[in-house]
Amino acid sequence: MTTTTRGFSAAGLRRVRDVLARHVDSGKIPGLVALVGRGDETHVEAIGTMRQDGGAPMRRDTIFRMASTSKPVAMAPVMILLDECRLRLDDPWISGCPSWPTGRC
Repeated sequence: MTTTTRGFSAAGLRRVRDVLARHVDSGKIPGLVALVGRGDETHVEAIGTMRQDGGAPMRRDTIFRMASTSKPVAMAPVMILLDECRLRLDDPWISGCPSWPTGRC
């Protein structure tokens, strides 16, 4: 684990790693790769293995199969816009997409 003094504290990174390791140690998931960012700084943790029965260890560049993730991925920027009061849930969706043709949807 890399420790830094700018964006992350060593104690905070240890807590993140401990929480993630507990999930792996519980047996619910075989392993994980987590990315945490603050400003220009990022921190990556790779814990556990790729399969329930062991196998290769997780690495920073492990490739995952992702299924049914379009909704959470699409909602992340929406939640940011809501938090910044740049979008309201009752706004017409077309107002957020000015390049969309004004004809039939």
